Amino acid sequence: MDLRRLRYFCAVAEELHFGRAAERMHVVQSAISHQIKLLEQELGLPLLDRSRHGVGLTVQGKIFLPEAHAILARLETGIQRARAVADGAAGTLCVSFVDNVLWSTLPPILRRFRAHRPNVELTLRPLDRASQIDALRASTVDLAILPGPEPRRGIDTSFLIGAPLLVAVPESHPLSRVGEVDMAALADEPFVLFPPAMRSRILEIVVASCAAAGFAPRIVQEAEQLHTLLALVSAGLGVTLVPSWVARAYNDGVAYARVRGPSHSYDLLLAWRSGAGNPSIESFRSIAAAVVEEGLAQVTSR
Repeated sequence: MDLRRLRYFCAVAEELHFGRAAERMHVVQSAISHQIKLLEQELGLPLLDRSRHGVGLTVQGKIFLPEAHAILARLETGIQRARAVADGAAGTLCVSFVDNVLWSTLPPILRRFRAHRPNVELTLRPLDRASQIDALRASTVDLAILPGPEPRRGIDTSFLIGAPLLVAVPESHPLSRVGEVDMAALADEPFVLFPPAMRSRILEIVVASCAAAGFAPRIVQEAEQLHTLLALVSAGLGVTLVPSWVARAYNDGVAYARVRGPSHSYDLLLAWRSGAGNPSIESFRSIAAAVVEEGLAQVTSR
């Protein structure tokens, strides 16, 4: 059915005058009259009662008018929803993340995204780096917040935030009173770290930094969650290294110091499948970049 004919019919039914309906629809009167006749032929029903005294609705026309309105309203709703999805203002978005972004980095991004994109159905999945890459390639995740380096091979990335890792020590530890420590000074310290099976980027950096300083970390306890590692540090079981945004968020019995000497930067990336057609990805990326930039500016100004 030609939707233009429905619009013309509704206009005439509301105006009860072909001339006024034509002006309203910005067409000539003969065009409206012709299209409505074609609509009546298509339906096999007279919709308008035409006489010398004016135009009226037939019984069938009165029944059909609200249905025509409903069809056009549904169409308009569909158009608006489709445009919203195309603009990234609606739709669905599945975001995965490593657990350390829950510490001061991810929450403000989510708050801003919910405020600016309330009609996007957001799903969050905590995953380790390797699992995130697998999920991106399997299209079960739209966007990932994961540590560098870039996964490459069918995955695009943009830089989100990065910084050298800080050493976390118990508040009672002698190193808690210094602002900076040599990596080599940690050679005799017990470490609490992620298990190797997690393939954690933080663990990779800690092991590489210790090796560059001439020693292997003496690991006395392993845990799969960062808050558990920090709780172990607070309890005096050992030391560990964490991103600076974690240090800003957790200070319960833990002190932090910068590390001199070989220490790799821990970088977080936003990653998505190459050619992904979900417009909400770009919306999330732009909001995340703005929030992180504002947060860094606040830290610098202190």
